[in-house]
Amino acid sequence: MVRSLLLAAGVFLFSCAPKSGPPDWVYHFKAKRGQVCGVGSAGVHMRGWAYQRATAIARAIDEIARQKGVTVNVQVEKFMQGTSEGGSVSALSVYSVQTTEGETIRARVKETYYDKNTRQFYVLMCEEK
Repeated sequence: MVRSLLLAAGVFLFSCAPKSGPPDWVYHFKAKRGQVCGVGSAGVHMRGWAYQRATAIARAIDEIARQKGVTVNVQVEKFMQGTSEGGSVSALSVYSVQTTEGETIRARVKETYYDKNTRQFYVLMCEEK
């Protein structure tokens, strides 16, 4: 009897444990009718947390701009640097410029999520009217 109670309690506690992994909005967000939202993500940035967050926000704004039919120009730069020991370091820089024809996109951060395992930062942004 005691064993079955312990087993039942263990199953109950396990079923109530918090979900691991990203929240649903990371892959399947549902915007309110007429609202445009976008999810952006970024891995660890060599310049720190602020740049990782800024990259994710820029990517979310890119997604909103694409959905609205706004022109999004993405430019990629790659550069290499040498070291005195003869080794080399390469880096990749991606940035985007949102251009509009008389339209301003205003968006606000609605949700954020940081995955401690993958060190990815996710942000959900929705357009404000």
